[in-house]
Amino acid sequence: MTTAVLGMAGIAVGMMDSTFKHYYRKYAEFEDMKGIGIQEVTFVGEVEVSE
Repeated sequence: MTTAVLGMAGIAVGMMDSTFKHYYRKYAEFEDMKGIGIQEVTFVGEVEVSE
């Protein structure tokens, strides 16, 4: 019983991973797919400065 449950879970995880990769490659912008590892992070919001 445990083997069947683990097997089904493994298949489900594999299908989710495969589906994500397929649609990511299909719809992601070229710049997003480069995977350089360096990203620019911009915080947009109000910042309180106490004097």
